[in-house]
Amino acid sequence: MFYGWWVVILAFLAGGFGGATIWYGFTAFFDPLIKEFGWSYTAVSLAASLRGAEIGLLDLAVGFLVDRFGGRVIILAGSVLIGTGYLILSQVNSLATFYVSFIIIFLGGSGISNTVFFSVISRWFHKRRGLALGLATMGIGAGGFALPGIVYLMNLVGFRKTFLIFGIAAFVIGGITAFFVRSRPEDIGRGPDGTPLEQVVGVEVNAGVNSPPRYQHFREAISSTAFWTITYISLTCAFSLIMVTTHVMPYLEHIGYSRQTASIVAMMIPVMSMAGRLGGGWVSDHISHRLMFILLVIGQIMGIVLFFYAGLSFLLIPFVVLYGISYGGIVVLRPAALGRYFGSRFIGSLIGLCLGMSQLGSIGGPLFAGWVFDTTGDYNLAWVLSGVLLILSLPLLVFVLKQAEARKDKSSE
Repeated sequence: MFYGWWVVILAFLAGGFGGATIWYGFTAFFDPLIKEFGWSYTAVSLAASLRGAEIGLLDLAVGFLVDRFGGRVIILAGSVLIGTGYLILSQVNSLATFYVSFIIIFLGGSGISNTVFFSVISRWFHKRRGLALGLATMGIGAGGFALPGIVYLMNLVGFRKTFLIFGIAAFVIGGITAFFVRSRPEDIGRGPDGTPLEQVVGVEVNAGVNSPPRYQHFREAISSTAFWTITYISLTCAFSLIMVTTHVMPYLEHIGYSRQTASIVAMMIPVMSMAGRLGGGWVSDHISHRLMFILLVIGQIMGIVLFFYAGLSFLLIPFVVLYGISYGGIVVLRPAALGRYFGSRFIGSLIGLCLGMSQLGSIGGPLFAGWVFDTTGDYNLAWVLSGVLLILSLPLLVFVLKQAEARKDKSSE
């Protein structure tokens, strides 16, 4: 088997751990911590916003570092920090310690983030990039399966021992991933998609073999309206996603659902995203990225509307299906579109900048929703704003990316 697929499997493994313990599992931490310490929803939500701020700022640097040094050292260092942060968190006794431990965890999270694995996989695959990215990022969605288990484990042994288990798992999973991953196909004497190196003699395999002539420099790429359109879509989707996944359990419990039911819904959002990640990645290899973006954004808007009316229990299933599949597809489409429009020469830097800027949404989403609830007693305003920001992206998709596709196709002739 082409070793690039082993890299995809390793990304799936690390992403699954990160999805369970950093990105989606956070919503299960609210009630145990609030009951133990009496903190407000805003105070706990601030930790999720710190996650967006820290990972966002580091994504800007991580993308450049992956382009320069590869991913192995970054993955190992990140895993060690995650493990250390959870060991500290298992001894938490104050809000300050809570924030410090999560800062360390989120610092390490940048080492196993999408920026790292998207950048590495984009070098291993050109023809089947969308499919490979979709399979790899399904790991984060698979981490959602762990949510009911996390709730059960916390009820069984308490949050302190649960965090201790997370810390040990980070050292083991991170070590395995870093040991076996390879950053570039030349490391094993192959070209992208398994092409023998002798067939690509004289071509810079990982430095622009499929770069459209229009964008030979990083500065040119980030000056384009296409890049900033993709970044805006990424930011608004992150604002909505992290807001929803952080507050889904408190929101559903607030409107009358049991904690167990809320945990199942929280689990199913990332689980359903797996279909969007795989399907969106595969389809993006064959049709217009612009059309895919439009369909997925509309799906996410419809999902938010259904979530707003989640008090009607029969709407929970269509919400989970629409919202999960749509955002999962968008997650894969971002790096796939960047690769298609700008090539692989500086793909790590572009992905890092795009996802780093997108974390502004991750910062604002959870904190804004927590503030809305503490101020008004419900989440309605938060869901309305999320839908409005997504709607504003549709004109950009229709006009800006249409022009970008035309320029790309012309430059490739």
